Amino acid sequence: MSASKAAPTPAPEPLRRRVRAVALRGLVQGAGWVPRRALGASLVPLSRTAFAWRYGEVVARNVERALPEIERRDESVAAALADRRGFQRRVADFTAEQAAQWIQLARGAQPGTQRGAWVDELVEVHPSIERLDRVLAEGRGAIVVTAHIGNWELLCARLSRRGQRGAVVGRVRQRDSSHRWLIDMRKAYGVETIPQDASARAPLRVLKDGGVLGLLTDLHVRRIDGVDVPFFGIPARTVTAAAGFARLHQAPLVPVRCVKDSASGRFLLSVEEPLFMESALDRSAAALDLLHRQNRVFEDWIMASPEQWAWHQRRWNS
Repeated sequence: MSASKAAPTPAPEPLRRRVRAVALRGLVQGAGWVPRRALGASLVPLSRTAFAWRYGEVVARNVERALPEIERRDESVAAALADRRGFQRRVADFTAEQAAQWIQLARGAQPGTQRGAWVDELVEVHPSIERLDRVLAEGRGAIVVTAHIGNWELLCARLSRRGQRGAVVGRVRQRDSSHRWLIDMRKAYGVETIPQDASARAPLRVLKDGGVLGLLTDLHVRRIDGVDVPFFGIPARTVTAAAGFARLHQAPLVPVRCVKDSASGRFLLSVEEPLFMESALDRSAAALDLLHRQNRVFEDWIMASPEQWAWHQRRWNS
């Protein structure tokens, strides 16, 4: 008999990822000695440079695609986006602030501890939270959908500190220890990260246990099932997972956002009316209808806080 072949040796992690991981750990360790606003301000030059050299073209292309529909709905918002250089700078500045908050979050703070009190102070919970509470009161969990707008990691941490148990479905990169800090950050707040390519069993188990299942559903993810759904009037690949969970678990989607209020400087966590699947339609039509309504909610959010959305992501690339 021939000897069995040995398992192939995994490829080593790229050096740049290891260096990035060390740098991130250093930032997290030093974050406790730097005021959050000062940390954000220190990241602004780096963020502006990144947007100017790497993301500027993508931002401009996305704005160009969305602008006709935005102009039709609100000329003042369209005018703000039409100032390309000024708008790109505002997006970059907000991204720097967001990154500073993530670094602070990575220091960790389990629910019930004082260490994370800054999250409670920074994020105000809107009375509309009763919509989420109402869904959770049924004992079957809640499918929370949100977009890459405002600070979705603050949203996750704030709900956890409020007492909501659950998990998020997110990307888990192999051979990338620099990505691990995001997963560890959520875990430090009692939130599990379920890989995007995992089977449906783990997310459905969260719901069956009465927990919150969080999904970021405004961008197309390669290797994940998606369908073309209008986004600012242009077909955009939209992941079908949220609609699939809504059908399998017979539960609505609950849109939740956490965006910065320019007047107060704080973030506001608010909840929209739950989106139920239309039972009168067949399976495919019902899923498309649900995702269309979800995208319309996201569009409204972006119209209200345009500089807080991730314009540097290739939204309309299939």
